[in-house]
Amino acid sequence: MIDNLIQLIRQGFETVKDHRSANSSYELADLLSAGFAMFSLKDPSLLIFRKQISKRRENLERVFGITNIPEDTALRKGLDKVKPKKIEELFKIPLAELRSKGILKKRQVLGGYTAISCDATGHYCSSKQQCPHCLVKNYKKGGQQFYHQLLSAVMTHPSEKTVFPVANEAIIKQDGSTKNDCERNASKRLIPKIRTMLPDDKLLLIYDALYANGPHLKLLIENKMSFISGIKDGYVMIQKETLAQQDKLQVKTWHQLGKTCILRYVNHLILNGQHRDLKVNYFEYKETDNTTGETLFFSSWITDILITPDNCKELVAVARCRWKIENETFNTLKNQGYHLEHNYGHGKHFLATNFALLTMLAFLVDQIAQQFDKAFQKAWNKLGSKKLLWIEVKETFNILPVMSMNVIYRFILGEIKIKIPPLE
Repeated sequence: MIDNLIQLIRQGFETVKDHRSANSSYELADLLSAGFAMFSLKDPSLLIFRKQISKRRENLERVFGITNIPEDTALRKGLDKVKPKKIEELFKIPLAELRSKGILKKRQVLGGYTAISCDATGHYCSSKQQCPHCLVKNYKKGGQQFYHQLLSAVMTHPSEKTVFPVANEAIIKQDGSTKNDCERNASKRLIPKIRTMLPDDKLLLIYDALYANGPHLKLLIENKMSFISGIKDGYVMIQKETLAQQDKLQVKTWHQLGKTCILRYVNHLILNGQHRDLKVNYFEYKETDNTTGETLFFSSWITDILITPDNCKELVAVARCRWKIENETFNTLKNQGYHLEHNYGHGKHFLATNFALLTMLAFLVDQIAQQFDKAFQKAWNKLGSKKLLWIEVKETFNILPVMSMNVIYRFILGEIKIKIPPLE
């Protein structure tokens, strides 16, 4: 599965139109494949990737299709002016594979929705290097910080560990603007991208309370998307409190694992005075320790999905799975081998964003391998952690001539053995 995906993505790289002159030393597809391979192999820097070339050259050609491995400068300069949109379009390839395997249908929630969690993360920060797209933070005591962020849409599911990035939008200064970009503006650009990636799916987007505003929710509805958004204050909460005092909230209570779980909800509330035509449904969930009485969890949300006694518990589970974009996605990318926050190169145009997108693409392929590849699953289970698995994969890739990544997983498992005579 993973090797077929790598080949398909290589073919996708070959369709990206080259913006450079005809006499360039390296094919653009080789530059893109080299960046993708670097993140697939979890190298912490471009320097480390280059230092391993003599060991890897033949494997890079066999597994990733790289015919001419680029130098550092050529890689950075070549990728710097590639429009991020060209890389973003390649996410359709693994998503199509997920659809063909029936995974999109199997992961539906609430009677047919595909749940997409959205959130932002930083991926570049410096007090020295900057580009025209950098966001700028000015400190009161002097000095500046230059940084890039990425708003990501990731397919999540309450009972599944695997997550699948669907689309991304850079939070950067837009062309011709002197003002910093923000999450909300980036989300306006991201929503149509999500719909393009999954044009015919019944989508449910999950957000934190930042997005519980009329313009954003109406944009979702215009793009035929449902929503669950966290909410903390505003006119909805005033209406909810009034109804609670009148004992007019629906309540569902159950007990599990030493906890009391209380779910309260009400339908058809007005979002606010400016958007009286926009009705939302409110639900809140609280967990209390049966022994101490301590509140273990509390949160509240709004949705356009009608809340009923039959779907209210699942609504809570789906709303709470938004945390997987933090733990299973961003935390994994920053702390479990992908080095998302490391500076692989900043460039003057799109390099930092393109490296982040290639990281996400490599992560998506790995998540699909985790879902389908039995050898991957067994190797991960044998070693006990992803970090150890990446180390073993990289060491094997550097030493053993291979035709595929699957062979490496089977070698780690001991299913394939190589007899090498002792060297004198």
